[in-house]
Amino acid sequence: MVRALYRWWSALLFLLIIVQVGFAGYGAFYAANKLEDEGSTIDDEVFMDGFGLHAGFGYLIILAGLIFLAIGVAAGIGRWRLGRHGLLALLLVIQLFLAWFGFEVPSIFGFLHPVNALLIFTVSAWIATDEWRSSRMVGRPTAPM
Repeated sequence: MVRALYRWWSALLFLLIIVQVGFAGYGAFYAANKLEDEGSTIDDEVFMDGFGLHAGFGYLIILAGLIFLAIGVAAGIGRWRLGRHGLLALLLVIQLFLAWFGFEVPSIFGFLHPVNALLIFTVSAWIATDEWRSSRMVGRPTAPM
């Protein structure tokens, strides 16, 4: 039962990450729309109106990633898979700090925030794909050698 929860949580986390990318796009286009007229500006409140979903949802994803790590431990998935979970959890925490520091030093941290997001997407996809593939292999007869 814990293994089934683990498998479904891997898919849920991957889906949440895809939604998060969508929220980032929404925030960017929301801000761009507010700046449509030449010389127009937006304040922090208007900016956060667009990026608020992205910011808030990011905390939910970090929590879901840490819960996923705990589920992996409970499911007894092995050291190799737990290592990937550790990597994912580390990338999620780094993402939080990149977001915080991105406002202070956008040339470095602002650049690295979306790059790290690609790594998070990739590692999450790797974990979910591997888990769903291996779950289909259980019970299948192997070909004779």
